[in-house]
Amino acid sequence: MRIQLNLLLASAITTILAVNPRDAPKEPTGVKTITSLNGSTIRYKEPGEEGICETTPGVKSYSGYIDITLDIHVFFWFFESKRDPKHDPVTLWLNGGPGSDSLIGLFEELGPCTVAENMTTVLRDHSWTEVSNLLFLSQPVGTGMWFTVVSGFSYSTKEVGSLDPTYLTVESTTNKTEEGRWSVINVTALDTSRLAAESAWELLQGFYSALPNLDADVESTDFNLWTESFGGHWGPSFSTYFYEQNEKLPEDGSKGRKLKFKSLGIINGIIDEPTQTKYLLEFTKKNTYGVQLINDTVYDHGAFSLNMPDGCQDQLDYCNWMKRENSIVRRSACAAAQYICQTTVEGLYYRFGDRGTYDIRKPTGQDVPPSYWRDYLNTAPVQNALGVDLNYTSSNLIYTAFSLSGDFAAPYLPDLEKLLELDIQISLVYGDADYICNWLGGEAISKVAKWSGQEAFNNAGYTDLVVDGTAYGETRQYGKLSFTRVWEAGHEVPYFQPAAALQIFNRTINGFDIATGEVEVSPDSDYATNGTAETTHTTTLPPLASSTSG
Repeated sequence: MRIQLNLLLASAITTILAVNPRDAPKEPTGVKTITSLNGSTIRYKEPGEEGICETTPGVKSYSGYIDITLDIHVFFWFFESKRDPKHDPVTLWLNGGPGSDSLIGLFEELGPCTVAENMTTVLRDHSWTEVSNLLFLSQPVGTGMWFTVVSGFSYSTKEVGSLDPTYLTVESTTNKTEEGRWSVINVTALDTSRLAAESAWELLQGFYSALPNLDADVESTDFNLWTESFGGHWGPSFSTYFYEQNEKLPEDGSKGRKLKFKSLGIINGIIDEPTQTKYLLEFTKKNTYGVQLINDTVYDHGAFSLNMPDGCQDQLDYCNWMKRENSIVRRSACAAAQYICQTTVEGLYYRFGDRGTYDIRKPTGQDVPPSYWRDYLNTAPVQNALGVDLNYTSSNLIYTAFSLSGDFAAPYLPDLEKLLELDIQISLVYGDADYICNWLGGEAISKVAKWSGQEAFNNAGYTDLVVDGTAYGETRQYGKLSFTRVWEAGHEVPYFQPAAALQIFNRTINGFDIATGEVEVSPDSDYATNGTAETTHTTTLPPLASSTSG
């Protein structure tokens, strides 16, 4: 997910470990190794054979590391499709943050299993493995169990120390009852979405090159990228870079596996700050739940800060105007724009609102799914089964690095517009109860995107998204582009509406209309939904329960 950073409060830059204190993990046993054609090494185990996550008979899964250089080692987890792994596509899933691990998506949203409070896994209904092979990557550098080797450290000498049991921070003491191991990382090595895309392409090619030896049952080169939250940056930037590199590959496979790009899906994504930021303020009054999230005085202050000369919007537009990707001037300008907008517009809700950031139907602090899986990944049997010897961690250092690089405020709408002229299905999916990447901003992106079908898309109407006779939302679609507002869903749509999310995904990757799944839609199709010009569904929320002291 996109991380809420409350910039109204002073904060130190610390590495936060999302774990309970544990002994430092031991080296895993039974790890197998493959060297791929591009020189990458795949070190893996089959966790399903040890009862971890995907335990469906006959369905395989693999986890471990893709070593793209001697210094960069990326954790992956691959699951076969339950339907037809040979012919079904491979879908890469990426969560956002930046620094939010894709294992969030695996365990909380769409993977084959979830983790219960008693630290056991339960097979998930409506897993996306019902229709696709799924690949989860922990990226960018430093996310989850990815590790790099810098400043003289080696794989065999990863940092070992203790974890503060209250604040879950790395300590310099050596209390052996609280010992842990974590990766040594250089978070500034890949601190923009475009740099991360280059690394991700190497990872993808390393994986595909080794796939015939890893899992010979998977033969299809059909490829989908689906992502969430800050994935609004990952999706367009990665897809455009992947497509450009893919076009350079010869058909004979001598320099890499040539892929067939089928779809890009973005769930509650922040694609373009210059377009979407103003809708953070608008959502506080014009959400479809009938609640005013901040009072009029705070709203007016935000509106002034947004629109004043040299205010938030002007700063974002200036960042957008400066096209030099590696210019220190642009990096500084875009970093300043993000800071100004978060403190004077976005952050007002965090300071003065009392509802959730990721689900306004819930109180602050109760707006995200349970995350028992984080502790689960820090148990010795699971670590050994996955082929890892690191504590599971997340870090706000990655978020900070991307903030300081200016990547948050950098626009990725131009990349999305390039993709709209290619033979790729694009689905924008937004849960309507999310504040931080809300559907009003997502809808705005779908309307302002400049492409050959822009006018026809905007003339299409909203119609109900129907799954098994039940309406779950409203969809506008013209040809390859669809925008869907999913009712009664927060930031992580597949968690809140799993049946709807699975069918949106299934219909997109197989080339059917999103609303009904009954009409075949090719990328050059003139299919259009017919309905109302605006979404019309509303829900009335009761007041939050009053908190009492004593």
